[in-house]
Amino acid sequence: MKNNQQNILNPIAPQESLEQLKKITNSLRALQDAVILLGDNDELEWWNTAAKELLLLQPSDQGKSIFEFITVPEFHRYYQNLSTTATTHNDGVHLSSWQDSKRYLKCELTAVGNNKLLIIYDVTRLHHLEQMRRDFVDNVSHELRTPLTVLMGYLENFSEHEELSPQWRRGFELMSQQTARMNRIVNDLLLLSKIEIEETHEQKYIDMTKLLTHIYDDAQAYNQEYRHTIHLHIDTYDGLYGSEMYLNSALSNLVINAIKYTPKGGNITISWTKTAKGCCFAVSDNGLGIAPEHIARLTERFYRVDSSRSRATGGTGLGLAIVKHVLYQHDSQLQIASIEGAGSTFSALFPMSQVRIAPNNND
Repeated sequence: MKNNQQNILNPIAPQESLEQLKKITNSLRALQDAVILLGDNDELEWWNTAAKELLLLQPSDQGKSIFEFITVPEFHRYYQNLSTTATTHNDGVHLSSWQDSKRYLKCELTAVGNNKLLIIYDVTRLHHLEQMRRDFVDNVSHELRTPLTVLMGYLENFSEHEELSPQWRRGFELMSQQTARMNRIVNDLLLLSKIEIEETHEQKYIDMTKLLTHIYDDAQAYNQEYRHTIHLHIDTYDGLYGSEMYLNSALSNLVINAIKYTPKGGNITISWTKTAKGCCFAVSDNGLGIAPEHIARLTERFYRVDSSRSRATGGTGLGLAIVKHVLYQHDSQLQIASIEGAGSTFSALFPMSQVRIAPNNND
């Protein structure tokens, strides 16, 4: 009886699997996004209707290389990089359509066993919305710069008058401070917008020992008012491949934040260490620390743990957003560990794909 039940049930399982497979296939065919299954030699194995229309595919194209149909250099670099290096994120590659320059696409490649699944999204509308946002930020920032420069000039002149009463002098000092802060916000907005727009930027070998020594020297100059003890610990001469200007801005921002938000006379350590996964930059302090509920939102624009303290220190609320975008462009992420009342550590692990051995480090 038991064997008869097995004989009856066994044929049902393959039938159910076939039905499920049919449903999945039909669902993929109905998608508006192009879906393509590639073999281990990058050949076309299966595609849906949207992919057929996008790439003008014919049944006879099965087995041909995907590079015969997508010849854009950006796609080729993305494909090869994803196939040969281990990256911490895969957000695809954005490119203009090879058929219509006004149409924008996003290609995303995912490994499925020995095969690869390529999905191509039409992101034209999102691209235009993002461009509108960037243009708005640029235009507003540039329009604000001129009146702010005029205001700062007049306020500086008025503040230098010796006949000013203490009451008026204090008023002009406050106006000068707030105008300067507005100017910093405008500059940070422009920098953030520039970083976001530049998906690629000039990259070269960065001597991290030299860069961090420069950041340390600047920190000591900024530290005179705060009187912290600042340590610099470097245990590797390995450098990075990337944008020195942007990395200098991001890492300096983390160090200056540690100085500003640690009570006077604190201890701050800047470190550059080698690990099994790459090289790690870190800034540790013994300051006030950050409550757990705030940590996840720290890189949001204009998010503040303590608004009054941020304004008092001249913060713009954009610094960590800039840090986040710069690190992202260098295949890294900002990690934050903090204990209230004990201090914080802001760190970034740069993977081996970004690390470069220092030239002539034995000289």
